Amino acid sequence: MRVVIFLLFFISASFGDLDFNSKTRNFSVELFYHTLQGSDRDVVISPYIVWSLLISMAYETAGMTWEEVSKVFLLTEDRSEIVEEFMKLRTSVLVNEGAAINLLNFLFYDEHFKVYSDSIRRLEDDFRFITQRLYFEVPQQAAGSAMRTLRSYDVPLRTLIRTEDFVDSTMIMCNYLSFTARWLKPFNVSDTSQDQYRDGNEMGKANMMYMKTRLRSSNFESLHASVTELPYRGDGKYCMLLVRPYSGYDVRHVLESLRGVSLKDVLDTLQQEATELGLREVEVKLPRYATNSRVILNMPLFNMGLSDVFDRNFANFNNFAEDKIYIGEIAHRVTIVITESETIVHTTTPAYGLNTRGPVKRIPVKEPFIFFIIEKSSATVLFGGSYSKIDLF
Repeated sequence: MRVVIFLLFFISASFGDLDFNSKTRNFSVELFYHTLQGSDRDVVISPYIVWSLLISMAYETAGMTWEEVSKVFLLTEDRSEIVEEFMKLRTSVLVNEGAAINLLNFLFYDEHFKVYSDSIRRLEDDFRFITQRLYFEVPQQAAGSAMRTLRSYDVPLRTLIRTEDFVDSTMIMCNYLSFTARWLKPFNVSDTSQDQYRDGNEMGKANMMYMKTRLRSSNFESLHASVTELPYRGDGKYCMLLVRPYSGYDVRHVLESLRGVSLKDVLDTLQQEATELGLREVEVKLPRYATNSRVILNMPLFNMGLSDVFDRNFANFNNFAEDKIYIGEIAHRVTIVITESETIVHTTTPAYGLNTRGPVKRIPVKEPFIFFIIEKSSATVLFGGSYSKIDLF
């Protein structure tokens, strides 16, 4: 049996009243929660990208594997409905309106891999994959062809794919997502100052952006946190939700509380209060920083209920191919840059070439927070991250 390696960068009836979008949001919060729980550092992930790629392959599962993925993703038995709702959500989420967004999906598969032609067409037509059949038995040749394809679509190659990935594998799926958006109310560079954090004799520093302005903002006792909406340009299509824990609570506690609260309800509450009471004058502090976050998502997804897909003995992708395949690894990388004027995010996978030297120490920051970059009409989480510590090297 050969291994299928997934290289990732990141629903309805009979499951209550949740619609397709709600179930996508629930998955996003759960994935963020389990990823942060399994990490000793802050993380940034792209739940939408992870969800969309997994849905494209969940469609191809059968037997007990289908039962498992349909339970985790709350999928309806009507697979044509899954595709219809998936396409509808994608059309809503990926819009160059006030933000520059580019999403590309690629599938490279071995010419000896016995995959069904209908499955390839479905990935191309319904899930918008760019597919290419290659000769994996000569890994260097296959990698060269794949890299030329990626380069033709202006995909960064430094950390995305390696020759080694074509050894003992059947196919490689990879994604690239870029997101650039300018703040509707930018920070003034002259107001940015340096915060210092001390832990014993160790000192950390961070450049903190500051502004005092009127925004949608409210306190949510159920979350033990305040939530402030930082809009991007473009008629409010995209925004960042800044979730700050109350004193005495940390980001993990707040994120656990978020598992029982709908982000759509949070957005609706912010809008309702703004309509009834007007915008609130708030002080906003946000670090100006750039960070790389790389995680392996096998264990977080396993803890959410996905196990068969990672098991060579139990994975059932019989709707996709004659050959037996399973998921070897789901690696995920997000690079985010936050400045006074804009937010820039690149999501690729995996994170080869990153400096893996660990920090000497991590110092807690004074005002930790969680952030979500959201498409507002569907309340879809494009990116989610935490900021609670500064790494000292």
